[in-house]
Amino acid sequence: MASASVRLQRSLVLPTGRHSASLIFLHGSGDSGQGLRKWIKQVLTQDLAFQHIKIIYPTAPSRPYTPLKGGISNVWFDRLKISNDCPEHLESIDGMCRLLADLIDDEVKSGISKNRILVVSITMQVKFLKNIKRFS
Repeated sequence: MASASVRLQRSLVLPTGRHSASLIFLHGSGDSGQGLRKWIKQVLTQDLAFQHIKIIYPTAPSRPYTPLKGGISNVWFDRLKISNDCPEHLESIDGMCRLLADLIDDEVKSGISKNRILVVSITMQVKFLKNIKRFS
């Protein structure tokens, strides 16, 4: 479970102009924020950048991951197996939602309103992302 003392490592692309929105882009299992940023840069042949939007690529904390037989991996939450019909590991989802809510709160404290913050993932289940709202 996530601890209040944990702070997510982040790779940032700062806006070229006045910062008025933030995009939090979550990586897939076993990757990192820096790895996702590098992949996007390879696909686009440049950083994903906007005049008014800060792009934040956080890295999930390392944790034991059940599908890897308990091996350590950067994953947002644990799961019993990789399958759409498998129940979620709710305790680990709740912990990550708290960490992501803290990240959102950091953006709000810097002057960005919640309706100008977008959380995006290319691999996560919608159920996980919906749970973030409970903590923010």
